[in-house]
Amino acid sequence: MPVAAGRTADAALVSHTGVALTRATTFRFTLDVTSEQHQRLLAHAGASRLAFNHHLARVKANLDQRAAERTYGVPEEDLTPALSWSKVSFINHMNAWKDGRAVDAPVNHDGSRGLPWRGEVSTDVFETASVHAAQALANWAASRNGARAGRVVGFPRFKSRHKTTPAFRLRAKYPEGAAPPVRPTGPKAMRFPKLGELGVRESTRRLRRLLQQGRFHAYAAAFRYERGRWVVSVTGVAAPFHPARRTTTGRHRARVGVDLGVKTLALAADEHGNLRGTWEGVKALHTAQARLKLANQRYSRTKRDSNGRKKAARRLGKLHARVAAVRKALLHQITADLAKGYACLVVEDLNTAGMLANRRLARVVSDAAFAELRRQLEYKSSWYGTELVIADRWFPSSKTCSGCGSIKADLTLADRTYRCDSCGLAIDRDVNAAINLARYTEPPPRSSPPQHVAA
Repeated sequence: MPVAAGRTADAALVSHTGVALTRATTFRFTLDVTSEQHQRLLAHAGASRLAFNHHLARVKANLDQRAAERTYGVPEEDLTPALSWSKVSFINHMNAWKDGRAVDAPVNHDGSRGLPWRGEVSTDVFETASVHAAQALANWAASRNGARAGRVVGFPRFKSRHKTTPAFRLRAKYPEGAAPPVRPTGPKAMRFPKLGELGVRESTRRLRRLLQQGRFHAYAAAFRYERGRWVVSVTGVAAPFHPARRTTTGRHRARVGVDLGVKTLALAADEHGNLRGTWEGVKALHTAQARLKLANQRYSRTKRDSNGRKKAARRLGKLHARVAAVRKALLHQITADLAKGYACLVVEDLNTAGMLANRRLARVVSDAAFAELRRQLEYKSSWYGTELVIADRWFPSSKTCSGCGSIKADLTLADRTYRCDSCGLAIDRDVNAAINLARYTEPPPRSSPPQHVAA
C-alpha cells in the first residue's frame, strides 16, 4: 500500500520501494450485481442527482432574484447577497441541508428535519455531486467572461430522472496504514465504501497485485449505468513501468510522422521517406448502419413506456455498445504499436470540431475517432518513454512536397496522389503528409515588439 512522503497536501505518493506513483491509471470493471444491490446503486445515483439539482436551483433562484431587483431600480449594494459558488461552500451547505441544520432544510412528516434516508447513502456522493455542480457553474461563468476556450456554454442543465444516465462517484480516502476502501476482495469481486462487496465480470488480478505491491493508489470509483449494466472505473496513480519497458533501445530511432485520415486511419513514415506502417480503420459505425437502421425502426414503432420499447431500447443500446467497443479495441492496438515501437512520434493537431461541421464528413470523422486516438497516444507515450510532438494545426503537411518543399495550394481532397509541379514527384497523399510530419520542426517563439517607454 502506498504511503505519503510527508504530510503536505501536495506530497507525492511513493511505493514500498520508494518509487513515486505518477502514472495516471484507470481500471474499468463491469459489475455483476443482484437486484438488491442494483437498487442500492440507483439510490446512490439518485442522491447524486438530487444534490446536483439542489445547488443549481439555489444559484438560479439567487441570480433571478438579483436580476429582478435590478429591474426595480434597487442599488447594487442593496441587492440580495450573492451565493458563493465555491466547492467548499457547496459541500458545507449540502452537509447542513441534508442533516437538517440549514434554515431551508426539508421538513419531514414527523417533524424532523433533513433527509431521513441520508444514512443509507455514502456521504461522498453528496460531496462529489457538490463539487461537480461548483465546477459546472465555474465553467459557465468562465465561458461567459471569455476566460474559457471554445464555444460559449449555457447555464448547467438540471439532471432529469428519466433522461439522465444514472451515475455517481465515490472517493477512496484512507489514512496511512489502513486498508484501501476501494480494493479487490477476490478474483472477481470488489469492495466499495457503503456498498460492500460487489461482483465483477473481469479479473481483478492486475489491480490486486499492484495494491499488494504498493504500486497503485486509488483516488475514486466512478459508477455508471450503461445499456442495462453497471460499470465502475477505479482511477488512481501507479508506479511507472520498469525501465526496461520505457527504454527506447531497440526501437526505430528516426522520427516518425503519423498521418490520420478517413480512408486509412493511420499511416506512419519516418523522416527518411520510409513507410513504417499502415492501419486501416474497421469503420464500425459504417458497417453497422444497416442493423442500426432496423433497430431504430423497431424502436420507433413501439408504444411509449411499454415493455416492447424497453426491449427495443436495450437492443439498440447493445448495437451502439458493440460499435464503440470495436472502435476502441482498434484504437488501443494502433496506439500501443506506435508508443512501443518508435522513439519519437509526430502527430498533427486536427480541427476535429471543424470537420464535424461538414455534414458529408461528419459520420466518417466520428467513426474514425481522431480525438480518442490522440488522447490514447498522449498518455501511452508518457508510459513507454516515447517522445511525442504535436505539429501546429496550420502546418501544411498534405500540401507540402516531401521532395523539394514547395507548397501546392490547390490540392483538394479528391487528389489521392500528390504530384509536385516543381520537381515532378508523384507520391501517395498520406505518405507525403506523414513524411512531412516526421520532418516537422517547431517554429521559433514569436518575440513581441518592444514597448514604448512611458513619458
